[in-house]
Amino acid sequence: MYIESQRHELRESTIKSKRSRLGMFVDHCRENDIASLTDLDGIDLHEYRIEQAEGIARRTLVSRLSSLRVFLRWAESIGAVEQGFHEKVIVPDVDSRRSSMINSDRAQTILEYLRRYEYASRDHLVIRLFWRTGMRLGALRGLDLDDYFPSGNDETDEPFLQLHHRPDTGTPLKNGKAGERPVGISDETRLLIDDYLENNRVDITDNNGRASLLTTKRGRPGIATFRRTVYRYTRPCAVGEDCPHDRTPSDCEATENTDKASLCPSTVSPHDVRRGAITHLLRNDVPKPIVSDRCDVSPDVLDKHYDQRSDLEKMEQRRNYLDNL
Repeated sequence: MYIESQRHELRESTIKSKRSRLGMFVDHCRENDIASLTDLDGIDLHEYRIEQAEGIARRTLVSRLSSLRVFLRWAESIGAVEQGFHEKVIVPDVDSRRSSMINSDRAQTILEYLRRYEYASRDHLVIRLFWRTGMRLGALRGLDLDDYFPSGNDETDEPFLQLHHRPDTGTPLKNGKAGERPVGISDETRLLIDDYLENNRVDITDNNGRASLLTTKRGRPGIATFRRTVYRYTRPCAVGEDCPHDRTPSDCEATENTDKASLCPSTVSPHDVRRGAITHLLRNDVPKPIVSDRCDVSPDVLDKHYDQRSDLEKMEQRRNYLDNL
């Protein structure tokens, strides 16, 4: 109805763009069993915003969210949603730098909590792999049992995970075949994977007959499952820390159930964990070409969207190499 109402005012190319941008929101609703505008609430819009923010330019995000706001304003005009509902879509400042990430101290606190209280659980392994490998959500989700090489192969004795682009069976890589690569893991991570496989992995295949490395009772976890894991454990109260927002956990909407964890102001997305992991590598003097290869990100994109070191940090790291010249 909305698209049809716009046809007499806008060019066909603009209509096509609107349909494309809003189609992403329709897909999100379909994937999350939202069948009607009356089912929408602020949490749904917040989670959609976080989902869309992953791996795209800020201007693209602004464009998508702005189109959604305009659509919801129209929906208000016909009584499909309550007045003012469009204001629940928060559109970021297009000129602000995307700097949201998890820092290394916080990541270590979360991992230490999981190691102590939820060792070798799926959540523990998800958080560790996100942080230690810096891989994208889609890459982690696409891992199969056969992609895990605990003793290496004919070319190496070291453990690693092999990433494959498998679009035909639902697990593409962002950069397609070019994103396929082995990702080395430490002995500690290998031991964690082994313990997860022995004690907690559900022995099941997905809808395509593939044996996923990480599983639920219904097969391969969905994208939302991985996001919920990150939201849940990036709440300070979830890992034994005091609330930095002066909230009482028993009265906080973000602690009512795990589906509302994203409402905590401290939560970050899987992409923010990736950004933090990449920045952590750079701060520890891992050369950019190595970080670029390991995390499948071009040097230009790495500089623009991932490297969150300050100019002074970069200067001090350069000093370590240049003092003797």
